Amino acid sequence: MLANELVWVRGAGELGSGVAHLLHRVGLHVFMSDITPALAIRRPVTFSSALIEGSSEVEGIESKKAQSYKLNQSKRWKHIPMFEDDPGKLLELKPTVLIDARMIKKYAEDFRTWADLVIGLGPGFEVDKNCHRAIETMRGHNLGRIISEGVPLADTGIPGKLGGETRRRLVRATRSGQIKWSSQFGDLVTKGQQLALINNDKPVFAPIDGIVRGMISEYTPVVKGMKIGDIDPRGEAVEYQQISEKARTIAAGVFEAIVLHQNETLS
Repeated sequence: MLANELVWVRGAGELGSGVAHLLHRVGLHVFMSDITPALAIRRPVTFSSALIEGSSEVEGIESKKAQSYKLNQSKRWKHIPMFEDDPGKLLELKPTVLIDARMIKKYAEDFRTWADLVIGLGPGFEVDKNCHRAIETMRGHNLGRIISEGVPLADTGIPGKLGGETRRRLVRATRSGQIKWSSQFGDLVTKGQQLALINNDKPVFAPIDGIVRGMISEYTPVVKGMKIGDIDPRGEAVEYQQISEKARTIAAGVFEAIVLHQNETLS
């Protein structure tokens, strides 16, 4: 039964959070892990903030920072436990499914012994080499498709096109240090408008007109040139507090892979 599966979603960014949200809603026991400080920028739709703030909510589902490396599967969980990413301790929980959603985009080590079913999201995974199944994360016709042989499409280094914009919509750190945002999620901004200060003296400006959809946590030290935010040129049409169509499609592919695996196991 699906309810007997213990699912570890490793990586609490936008895609991992979308996956965990769906799996929790359909009744699976799901726990997550991430690093601190978290690098997620679309924080209204990620659970990563739970590690710093104690809890985080996405579309009515709450994640809470776990107080110990213990889990009780005797009843349905009301929230998603969030752990520091310590593989040694987390493997002691004996997950039956591991979903690697860290989006490292480079060849990963072989995780196939970590769980009965290991699913890798996006580039860096090769079926029967370091995972059992992979999921395509590149926007396009095959987004969310289960890969049973071979690899997902390689990372192009170019962000997906939104409203005709790719690289220009990303906000990058103008220097290394600590960031303080003057903008809020959902703000409509114009190109050249100040969004933040780094170390209280180096301004960060909006690269294009649009809506503020991504801002890295102020708890996270930034490095010059790193991605720290995202402006969506589609403006008010964007539901920045809702899980994206990309994350939902990938989550559906993950759920399909879990169901297919269980059917194969029972047959």
